[in-house]
Amino acid sequence: MPPEPVAAALARAAVVDLLGSDLPDAVVTDAELLTSEVVSNALQHAGLSRTDALTLRLTLDGYLRVEVVDPGPPFEPGPGLPHAVSGSSGGFGLAFLEAMASAWGVEPEGTGKKVWFEIGPR
Repeated sequence: MPPEPVAAALARAAVVDLLGSDLPDAVVTDAELLTSEVVSNALQHAGLSRTDALTLRLTLDGYLRVEVVDPGPPFEPGPGLPHAVSGSSGGFGLAFLEAMASAWGVEPEGTGKKVWFEIGPR
């Protein structure tokens, strides 16, 4: 996906297209929201250039795993989750991951990183 605002919409559409008929609506809706949040975080914080790309991977093996890969610098979530500023319209992505995903994390991949989450029992 291109590192442009349209990437979040493209990622949501891919989740619905690939999973829509295979999983309950609630799971697809949660995956769609969390994917959008992870992609939006990459766009906002990874410092991507116009020539960079985001990669979306979906794995369904008894549970759903979604991975968003970007070539930006590593990300280390600190102690506690960042909180949105009162009155802001963003800043909830990591809190959503914590509340809605069965598991999530950040791992190095290539020169960048992979942010992943899982929904459902393992």
